[in-house]
Amino acid sequence: MKINDLTFDKWVREYQRLLFGLAYWLTGSRTDAEELTQEAFFQAYRSRQSLRDEAAVKSWLVGILRHCHFQMYRKQSSRREVSLVELPVDPADEPLLNPEAIALHHALAKLDEKYRLAVVMFYFQELSYKEIAESLDLPLGTVMSRLSRARKALCELLDPNRRSPIREVAGL
Repeated sequence: MKINDLTFDKWVREYQRLLFGLAYWLTGSRTDAEELTQEAFFQAYRSRQSLRDEAAVKSWLVGILRHCHFQMYRKQSSRREVSLVELPVDPADEPLLNPEAIALHHALAKLDEKYRLAVVMFYFQELSYKEIAESLDLPLGTVMSRLSRARKALCELLDPNRRSPIREVAGL
């Protein structure tokens, strides 16, 4: 498929916020997120002719961003751990700062990265199961399983005293 510069420019305008948001969740730093987003678009531009189906551009771009993120941290001699709890607050997100949002933020920070990434991509970036599977190069069932496990873990983290139906039946 021949992709011209106008089409690519349209993709940048359409998906820049999505990629930056995901990059920010992955890196925890506005500067690193900007660099990662820029690198992802650069790599996408270089390999734009490899895209087989224009309908899959969103998941293709997210996959490139994930690959760039992996490469960025692989090159570093010591990986910097990022706590989502310490993420700076964007003034545009000010209305989200209610107690429930803060608790969710803390709970997300405690999840394993593979589960946190699935949650962020699905709920915050609004990608479909299929788009997440394509972006992460995972089977659809694995994405569904990770989201299910993440939801269960988040429920436990947000309300550890809650009696789940499983606990009720098991008498725990």
